[in-house]
Amino acid sequence: SMVEKLSDFFGDFVIKFDGREYRDFPSIEKLAGDDVENRLRKLGFGYRAKYINQAAKKLLNECRTADWLFGLRQVTRDEARRELLRIPGIGPKVADCVCLMSLNKTDSVPVDTHVRQVAERWYGLKGKGKT
Repeated sequence: SMVEKLSDFFGDFVIKFDGREYRDFPSIEKLAGDDVENRLRKLGFGYRAKYINQAAKKLLNECRTADWLFGLRQVTRDEARRELLRIPGIGPKVADCVCLMSLNKTDSVPVDTHVRQVAERWYGLKGKGKT
């Protein structure tokens, strides 16, 4: 998986168990490196490589600490979503996923294209935006 690749190639060594090395998820600093986008492309991340690298650089240079991200727990879902959408590569669905799964915004409902199509076709539901 992509998460495993990020850890395997950019994370710090944690332990070797049953012949396998385990590594941490990489820090923002490591993902913001100058050659990261190229390395991610070689690992099969495709178009996501640029967004991962740009997002890490933005978080590192503008937000500076993880406290900024955790601080989004203290604001409304709409405010948190608006801030997340300013990060390269984060669209409405990903912002809603982060709000729901990391920021305790239980009023956030991520909807992908396929779920939206089923809701529109079978239930006549129409919504604005993508999520």
